[in-house]
Amino acid sequence: MKQIKQLFKWSTLLFIAIAIYGLTFASVVPIEFADWHHMHLFYDIILQGLPLALLLTLVWTIKKKRPLKTNVSIGALTLLLTVTVFFGMFFLMFSFGFGAWVNENIIYQNKENTKITINKQIWDVGAFGYGGQRTVKLTPFLGPWIYIEHIDTSKMDKTKWTLVQQQGEVKTP
Repeated sequence: MKQIKQLFKWSTLLFIAIAIYGLTFASVVPIEFADWHHMHLFYDIILQGLPLALLLTLVWTIKKKRPLKTNVSIGALTLLLTVTVFFGMFFLMFSFGFGAWVNENIIYQNKENTKITINKQIWDVGAFGYGGQRTVKLTPFLGPWIYIEHIDTSKMDKTKWTLVQQQGEVKTP
């Protein structure tokens, strides 16, 4: 039983740490998911799993050796926090769950490594339309991720790049 409690403890703490990182610091790190489907799956798991992970902390925070009053207080506080996070996830769902950067145009391709491209991207918010635009250099990073670098195409060394002007994922009529 003690091993199961330790498993719950460390898995919930790890999940909560990943969720906090994913909802805060990950937005300023220049590494993103290469496929927006993976990004949506990650945030769906985070948004739906965080309230459950908070409830699972009850498994290892409530102890028999503590007074009943302390256990009830911990349980009530955990339930209140879980309900608050659950309703907060609805609001976060609109900022994390629906939008994604999609390639409007693939402008340049690196001559040495054709997987490195310079793309014009738009923020696709599904039924809510499109948000901002950006021009970025996309470099593959550890398989499912890409390294993002904002770039000004008027100031770059064009001898290292091939002009491709391919249409991206956004289809225009």
